Amino acid sequence: MGKIKYMSQLTPEELSSVKDLQSKYNQTVFEIGVAETQILTFEKQIVKLRDDKAGLLKDLETIEQKEAALVATLQTVYGNGAINPESGEITPVQQ
Repeated sequence: MGKIKYMSQLTPEELSSVKDLQSKYNQTVFEIGVAETQILTFEKQIVKLRDDKAGLLKDLETIEQKEAALVATLQTVYGNGAINPESGEITPVQQ
């Protein structure tokens, strides 16, 4: 092993290498923090979207139930038929 020189100074090239590695290290640690923050933000957005989707699925179920009830009522009044939602015309279905 070589002797340690006390009160020595790095060469400009060595100092530049040390500073470059420190800078790259610090930048990488910073970018890891940014990535982690983005992950947390996206995870929160995913939870919100899943909650929104659950509410929409409940709304869809309610709409389907109302539709089934309306169809049953209209069939009682008009019989089986196809309804034109634009004109309100009912075309009887042959059975």
